[in-house]
Amino acid sequence: MYIINRVKFRRLVLGISSWYFATLIEKSESFIYKIEDPDVQAQYNTHDYSAIAQALKWTIEDLLPPDNWPVGDGTKVEKKVLSLSNPEDMRLVVDGLVAYGFFNEPKSLTDVAKHLYIDGKDDEKVLEGVLGEAVKEGKLIVENESYSMNR
Repeated sequence: MYIINRVKFRRLVLGISSWYFATLIEKSESFIYKIEDPDVQAQYNTHDYSAIAQALKWTIEDLLPPDNWPVGDGTKVEKKVLSLSNPEDMRLVVDGLVAYGFFNEPKSLTDVAKHLYIDGKDDEKVLEGVLGEAVKEGKLIVENESYSMNR
């Protein structure tokens, strides 16, 4: 789960669609959908880690959990994949966009939604709420309906 969520997070921050990511790692788009589907038991193959890291402009070490990551007792865990419908997950992605410098240039709500491949009004409302929180927290400013870094 750690790797699935790291990959999806980075893919969203970089604005890489599932289709384009699939082509970068020479897989089908349905392969990516299965990996990111919480109802399907699927995971990335270790022999694909090099291609995945390259596609995400990372090293293989960036994909893997840190050495001090707590390991469970080996019992089955629920598959929970990062979801932009979840405000907490959306907050993580927006924080990642801020850290990556995405907002160095002003972006409208529509710009951000397109970057994240959001096409539903519900997810867009979650995004709008999270961007509003980022403004209240001083992470971003909003001018002329565009969000940018608080300099």
